[in-house]
Amino acid sequence: MSALLSVSLTLNIDFPMKKLSYRHYSALLGISLVFLSFLFLFAAAATVQAYEPVSASVIADRLSEEKGIGPQVVERFLRVPGLTADPAIVAKNLKQVEKQASYDYFLRPQPLDLAREFLQNNLSWLAKMEERFSVPKELVAAIFLVESHYGANGGKYPLLRVFISLSLCDRKALLRQTYDLLKKQYPDMDYQWLAGRAARKSSWAYGQLKALLKMRDKVDIVHLKGSWAGAFGIPQFIPTSFLAYAVDGNGDGRIDLYLYQDAAASVMNYLRRHGWKGKMTPKKEEKVIWSYNHSKLYVSTILAIRDRLREGDH
Repeated sequence: MSALLSVSLTLNIDFPMKKLSYRHYSALLGISLVFLSFLFLFAAAATVQAYEPVSASVIADRLSEEKGIGPQVVERFLRVPGLTADPAIVAKNLKQVEKQASYDYFLRPQPLDLAREFLQNNLSWLAKMEERFSVPKELVAAIFLVESHYGANGGKYPLLRVFISLSLCDRKALLRQTYDLLKKQYPDMDYQWLAGRAARKSSWAYGQLKALLKMRDKVDIVHLKGSWAGAFGIPQFIPTSFLAYAVDGNGDGRIDLYLYQDAAASVMNYLRRHGWKGKMTPKKEEKVIWSYNHSKLYVSTILAIRDRLREGDH
């Protein structure tokens, strides 16, 4: 129901105005205007749905009991004034729209030329990694292009806030805010459908938030930024993938997914661990790429770029 407030006001003055002094008339008019202004502001405020921000501290106690995290880590990273869930981030995640045109872009001449330039400029070390992991360098070039345009589009969202927001997205207050946001763009949005999506996304995100906190000694997680979906770096890894598959590619003793060599070695390691090996059937290739991103459009685009780069098709 709309929160609009209907106000009807009638001023009945049943005595001759000529009997009022100018001073009395001015006072009466002033009081009336103040009263009307108050009613107007009250009615306007009633049309705006007020929301209380959902604080990160809501899940702090639960996280403090997790192995490898503990109260001190939670106090440092989560019990921070102003750190709240963002309904806009939740809305983007719960209602994703994938478009064919977005992927078609990567098969145009300019992006493909950028991929060829990357291969040419980094051929020496890429060839060594290809031999080490048995994963084609053209596949890495394709993934770098689609995921982040070789690091140019790594994301602008603080990952702590992304995963806090998604971990809390099934909470009634935040879910209602998200629903109201989406309803403006999608009038047919069903609340129960959204609630189901939120329950699944929240469970997944909580695991990613735990992984992110466990990355604290390897990465500056306070300032780490990525996509609204929670991926970061040139290859757009999520925290659990970073912990499981990221490797040092340039031999400096640390892992930085914003460096080409670390990012490439990590992607190759991920693909190899998910079953990529030498010559495979198209179906098996698709299955491995699907493990990286659960999208048929993504899978077909990555393999098409790989094929174009191998053919040298301009």
